[in-house]
Amino acid sequence: MAGYYDYAGAIHVHSKYSDGLSDVPAVIEAANKAGCDYLIITDHNTRGGSSYEGWHGRTMVLVGEEITVGNEEGHYLGLNLTDKVAPNQTPQKTIDLVKQQGGLGFIAHPIGIIDHNVLQITPLPWQDWATTGFDGIEIWNYGQDWIENFQGSRYYLPGLANPDTSIDGPPAATLRKWDALQKRRKVIGIGCVDAHGYYYSYRRMFKTLRTHLLLKNRLSGRPDSFARDKEALYSALKRGNCYFSYDYRQNGKGFMFSGDNGSTRVIMGEGLRLKDQVRLKASTPRPGLLRIVRDGRVAANAEGVNTLTLEVKEPGAYRVEALFYGSRGMKKAYIPWIYSNPIYIR
Repeated sequence: MAGYYDYAGAIHVHSKYSDGLSDVPAVIEAANKAGCDYLIITDHNTRGGSSYEGWHGRTMVLVGEEITVGNEEGHYLGLNLTDKVAPNQTPQKTIDLVKQQGGLGFIAHPIGIIDHNVLQITPLPWQDWATTGFDGIEIWNYGQDWIENFQGSRYYLPGLANPDTSIDGPPAATLRKWDALQKRRKVIGIGCVDAHGYYYSYRRMFKTLRTHLLLKNRLSGRPDSFARDKEALYSALKRGNCYFSYDYRQNGKGFMFSGDNGSTRVIMGEGLRLKDQVRLKASTPRPGLLRIVRDGRVAANAEGVNTLTLEVKEPGAYRVEALFYGSRGMKKAYIPWIYSNPIYIR
């Protein structure tokens, strides 16, 4: 659907202010070279890099915080904050403190990871699903995906030489959790890199999994209009006008998921009333395997197409999954590519 500008960037990034390899200027330089429209730095329990917020070349730099919840009961991404949020609070208190600042909050790596004891990574899933008020969750955490499929000494060298051989998409359990949550209320899904700079360079990682935000107006890119640009970017994220895409293998820019009920047109993250006829349409920049998923079940799918439509008869949360056909190691297979936020039919 015409009339939207697509801005792709990297979310969930660590610098030397916590456990990242490089200082913030080097991380920003990597984002510029990787072609990121925006970059959101989220160091552990600090907003130490907040002085770097602004336009740096073509990249808008924003600084949030990855907050440790309770006694290692999970991590919470606080975005659009004005102050640091103290760690080790209860999960609900952490969510509330972010909300009190007018911030956005996302549960990080919600299902946790498998510990293969190769990189000495400990699983850290979200523990308290009775909490309320979080804005969304990480559906696809690229760093987690790589570590989860990094299989020890037999695959050690190939996994380091070509990290994308270890990537297989969002965990099925996370997608199921997301779909279950959507039955109760709107929950925004994002794709994050969880970049630290170790094993996998910032520049390369920033080219991989990006969250694309759709804005009705073009960002200015000017330092004197940074506050307005920042508000516009976070507003699109809060509305869920976004999708995430495995851009390293195939850039998703140009994807669109829209709905029309005869009187109103909407895009992903928005809602429609169910009238006599509601038509959903998904379009991708290249042919692939397309699915429209309603409340966790496939409502429509087609192979080898770049457009898929569905005439809707039932209410629900409808989202899109797109896979492209490509090489995975020595084999050809469908590769996870684009995941949209839902359109809500009520």
